[in-house]
Amino acid sequence: MQKYSQDALLEIIKEDKLKAFLAMVVFAPCIEELMFRTLLKPSYKDIALFLSSWTFFIINIFITLEITWYYSYLIFIIIMIILFYAYLKAIPKSYLDKLIHYLDSNQLITLQLTSVIFGFLHIFNYVDSLTINSILFLLIVPRIIAGHMFGKIKIINNHMIWPILLHAINNGVVFLIISNRP
Repeated sequence: MQKYSQDALLEIIKEDKLKAFLAMVVFAPCIEELMFRTLLKPSYKDIALFLSSWTFFIINIFITLEITWYYSYLIFIIIMIILFYAYLKAIPKSYLDKLIHYLDSNQLITLQLTSVIFGFLHIFNYVDSLTINSILFLLIVPRIIAGHMFGKIKIINNHMIWPILLHAINNGVVFLIISNRP
């Protein structure tokens, strides 16, 4: 039987708790919420943040820097800022208006779709390749539900800070539990 655990995460916590804390409680909630919740009741800035976060995510898949982790976090922040302003300047407002209107008109579908993708993206917390079986499905269902709740919070409050904070609190509880294991 295949073992589904978060060994990489446990290893990072064991090696460096500050790095693990920043990764789990600061950066992961920020980037993941920008990747998914910015499409709900979006503004021009939300669309630029959505595109920036996905661009960074894709770049990060293909390019890994062998540098100290805190420099990589600093580079992440700089790249996100550059991408954000580049997208804001590059995309005509008329396209953004049409996209925002479309997303607002299809808010429920967008919420469900982003929640499911958010959940399935978390499969990689347990396995190295996209594999779906009943055990993995049961492991990601709570992430789909969490994605739905984070999205509802974004829709109700119309601001990204609330889903990011809720996600950070969720991950912070997990961090505290895992990092204090014997």
